[in-house]
Amino acid sequence: MASGILGIGVTGLNAAQAGIRTTEHNISNVNTAGYRRQEVDFSALRPSYAGSSGWIGNGVTLDSVRQRYSQFLDNEVLLDQSRLSRYESYSAYASQVDGLLGKTDSSLMKPLNAFFDAANEVANDPVSGSARQVMLSAGKSLAGRVNLLEQSLRQLRDDSNREVENLTTRINNFAGKIAVVNESITRIEVGSNQPANDLRDQRDQLVGELNKLVNTTTIRDSDGSYNVFIGGGQALVMGNRNYTLSAVTDPNNSDLKVPALNFGSTTLALDTSLLTGGELGGVLAQRADVLMPAMDGLNRIAVAIGAEVNRVHRGGLQADAATVGGDFFSSVVQQTDAGPSSRVDVGFTGNPLANENYSVVYNNATSDYTVTRLSDASAVTVAAGVEVSLAGVAQGFNIAAGTPAPAAGATWQLNFKNYARGMSMQLTSGDQIAAASATAANPGPGDNSNALALAALRVDSTVLNNGTMATAYNNLVGNTAAYTSEAELSRSAYETLTRQAMDAQQAVSGVNLDEEAVNLIRYQQAYQAAARAISVANSLFDEVLALGR
Repeated sequence: MASGILGIGVTGLNAAQAGIRTTEHNISNVNTAGYRRQEVDFSALRPSYAGSSGWIGNGVTLDSVRQRYSQFLDNEVLLDQSRLSRYESYSAYASQVDGLLGKTDSSLMKPLNAFFDAANEVANDPVSGSARQVMLSAGKSLAGRVNLLEQSLRQLRDDSNREVENLTTRINNFAGKIAVVNESITRIEVGSNQPANDLRDQRDQLVGELNKLVNTTTIRDSDGSYNVFIGGGQALVMGNRNYTLSAVTDPNNSDLKVPALNFGSTTLALDTSLLTGGELGGVLAQRADVLMPAMDGLNRIAVAIGAEVNRVHRGGLQADAATVGGDFFSSVVQQTDAGPSSRVDVGFTGNPLANENYSVVYNNATSDYTVTRLSDASAVTVAAGVEVSLAGVAQGFNIAAGTPAPAAGATWQLNFKNYARGMSMQLTSGDQIAAASATAANPGPGDNSNALALAALRVDSTVLNNGTMATAYNNLVGNTAAYTSEAELSRSAYETLTRQAMDAQQAVSGVNLDEEAVNLIRYQQAYQAAARAISVANSLFDEVLALGR
C-alpha cells in the first residue's frame, strides 16, 4: 500500500513539474516571434480493481504538450500580411513614378508649354533673332526633359529587375529552411508520435516570412511536413525538398526580368499575373499597371511631338526664305534605301500607338505601302491614310505620302520604340527655324504661316487618341496618380486588417504573463501538495515498519 501511495505522489510531482516547465517555457518565449502558447494535457492513470471496494486511482499521467492556436486566424494573418506586403511594395514604387511625372519641376508640361509659347513668339515676330533663339532653346529643353523622364523611368525599371532578382534569392533562402525543418519535424514526430511544437512554430514563422515575399499555399502531409506552392500551384517545397527560383528574361519583353522555377535542367517562367501577393507580387503588379504604361505613354507622346513638329517644320522655309525646313527633332521616319530623297508622313489614329519599330516599303504599281513590324516580321499592305493593323490589332498610325513624294521601291524605318531615349534637337541655329510657308506665292522674311502652324499643334486634338499632346500627358499623369492613390488606400486598409488579425491571433496563441503567473502558483501548489502526500506516505511506511519490531 505504501508503494502505491508513494507512486501516486510521484506522478503528481512529475505532473506538476511538467506544468511548471511548460509555464516557464511560455514565459521565456513571450517575445519570440511566431511562438504559440503551450499547455499540458493530463489524464488519470488506469485505476486498480480492489474487489468489493471498487476501483482505486493510481495517479496522473502526462498525455501531451499541445499548442494553443486557431488555424482560421493563422490563415487570416497570412492572407492579410501577404496583401499588405504587396501594397506596401506597390505603393512605394508607384509613388516614385507619380512624383516623377506629376511634380512641376520634373513634369513634361512646363517645357512642352514653353516650346509652343516660343513658337507663338516666332509667329508674332518671325524676323526676331532673339525669338528664334528662345524657340531653339525651348526645343532643346523639351527634348532634354523627355530624355530625363525616360532615363528616370528606365532606372526604375532596372531597379525593379534587381528587386525581382533579390526577392527570388530571399525566397530560395526561406524555402530551403522550410525543407530542413520539415525533415526534422517528420523524423521527430514519427519517432515519438507527439507533435514537435517548437519546430512547428519555427516552420510556421518561416512560412509567414516567405508569405510576405510571395503569396503561398500550404498543404500538410500525413507525416507532418508542409508542401508549399506559389503562382497558382507551382511547387516550391515538397517535404524535405525545395525547388529554386531565378530571375530570367521575360519571353514577352526582353527589358524585363520575371521569376522562374528551376526543375533540374528545366526552367519554367512563372505567369506573373498569378503572383498576386507579397513584395514580389507588388513589384510585378506596379510594373505592369504603372511603370511600363508610363514608359510607353511617354514614348508615344515623344513620337507624336517629333513626328508632328517635323512634319509641319519640313513644310516651311528657313529665315533666308529659300531653304526648305528640315527635321526639327531627331527623325521618327528615316529613309533606308539609296534612291532619291523621298518622304512618308505618319498620321495618328484614335488607338494607342504601339511601341514598335517598323519598316515601310512603297509599292509604286498600286500606290500603297507594305508595313512590317521588325520585332516579329509580321507584315500588312495598306493604302495611304488607312490605319495599320497587324494580327487584328490596330497599331495606332497610318502612312501618307510626304514631301518629296515616295519613289518606286523607296523604303523607310519608323523609329517608334524607345524614341524618347534618343530624342534630340536637329537644328543648330535659330535661322534654321522654318517660320515661313513653302507654299506661299511670295514668301518673305516676315511670313509667319509655318510658325503659326507649329504653334497650332498645341491644340491639335487629332494627334494622340483624339486628344492633344498636353491632354495625353495629363491623362498619363492622372492614370498614374489613380493607381498610386488606390495602392495607398489598400495599403492603409490591409495595415488595419493585418493588425486586427494579429491581435485576434495573439489572444488565442500569444503568451499572457498574468495567466502564466497564475499557472505557476497553481502548479507550485500542486507540487507542494504532491510532496506533502509523499511525506505522509513515508510516515505511514515508517509506522508500519515500527510495528514489526
